[in-house]
Amino acid sequence: MSTIKLTNVKKVYDNKVVAVHDFNLDIQDKEFIVFVGPSGCGKSTTLRMIAGLEEISGGTVEIDGRVVNDLPPKDRNIAMVFQNYALYPHLSVFDNIAFPLTLIKQEVHVPWTEKELLKLNEKREKLLKKIESAKENHPELPTWKRLLKETEDKINGDNVTYVKMSHEEIYQRVTSVAETLGITEYLARKPRALSGGQRQRVAIGRAMVRDSKVLLMDEPLSNLDAKLRNQMRAEIILLRQKIDATFIYVTHDQTEAMTLGDRIVIMKDGYIQQVGTPQQLFDSPANLFVAGFIGAPQMNFFNEAKLIKVNGKHYVEIKDSLFPVGTNSSKLLDINQVNEGQVVVGVRPEHMSFSIIPNKNALKCKLVVSEMMGSELHLHLGLEDGSQIVCRVQTVNLTEEERRAATVPGSECYITFEGKVIHLFDKDTSTSLLHPEYEYKY
Repeated sequence: MSTIKLTNVKKVYDNKVVAVHDFNLDIQDKEFIVFVGPSGCGKSTTLRMIAGLEEISGGTVEIDGRVVNDLPPKDRNIAMVFQNYALYPHLSVFDNIAFPLTLIKQEVHVPWTEKELLKLNEKREKLLKKIESAKENHPELPTWKRLLKETEDKINGDNVTYVKMSHEEIYQRVTSVAETLGITEYLARKPRALSGGQRQRVAIGRAMVRDSKVLLMDEPLSNLDAKLRNQMRAEIILLRQKIDATFIYVTHDQTEAMTLGDRIVIMKDGYIQQVGTPQQLFDSPANLFVAGFIGAPQMNFFNEAKLIKVNGKHYVEIKDSLFPVGTNSSKLLDINQVNEGQVVVGVRPEHMSFSIIPNKNALKCKLVVSEMMGSELHLHLGLEDGSQIVCRVQTVNLTEEERRAATVPGSECYITFEGKVIHLFDKDTSTSLLHPEYEYKY
């Protein structure tokens, strides 16, 4: 079992800069957690505090119910994969993976021989005589008592020695990990003879070979090109199914976060913004930052929108066009007792409908830029007030006239969307008005 609990964890540097504020999180056994956020948000600092590579300024970190704040990294039963691989260039792949095992000393219990027991008993008798004959204020008395206790503990227990792992066990572990990662044929090579993806697999193998119950990964794919990054992302998903460990993964790439994580922790300026499954974060962002961070292209925001209620139904008014709010969203507005007034409306690009036919309840736009993505177009559209929105359009659904309008800059078009895809945010606090708990704070 490998559970991790962070309670009110805080990091303050010497220059009084607070990198992480009151971080609270419970990570379950074998869970895959992703820390994601922009550069400088505190995600790597939090990971390093869990690893023991960064001193904790406040709060506690527990691994399997044991507070590890003062434990060195080697005693936490964790393994870490770094962004820059950190391979030894003069060692082969086999030796790079095996290196952590060569440092491990295993505890071995061996019964005392008769000769060893006789010596221990003689030592015990001598210490007893010294203690009995010594005066109470004798300066050596505390030392003799300590040595007596240690001697008696040895007599009543086994002879504990520490031995290095055998070559046979090291070979078995390394070859097993290499087979899992598909790098058996590269074991004799040096790192310089490997591609970026192969080097990253070696770095992961070096972490796996220790059989640690917690695997920490600090932006392991950021040095790879786009194609290789996609391939390695799929391999990490398969790897997770093969090994029995809890994963904590740090990235600034929201695509990696959405595809890998059981749960995602979104951070900004050292604060947790929201924790949830990928689908929860996509469907119910807690605030404007989360809404804009998750999704590519990012969510469109209409900052000058108005929420109104007519005959018990909620509508949003944008640029003189009226859009009904979805039934479930309308119920949440009533539960949260949200009043009419100025709001920020968010709509994802993939939830917008593109048309060249005028509609009084549609937003009139002009095409600014058209990005051909193959199966779809990303249309950058200018509104009459000068602001821009982005719409994702499937090319297979376009007529010839629509295709022409979607590729010629300056073409007029119209955008609509259903009420169920509308997100509403408080204009002052940026908090979601549709979250089950209004004014949600993590």
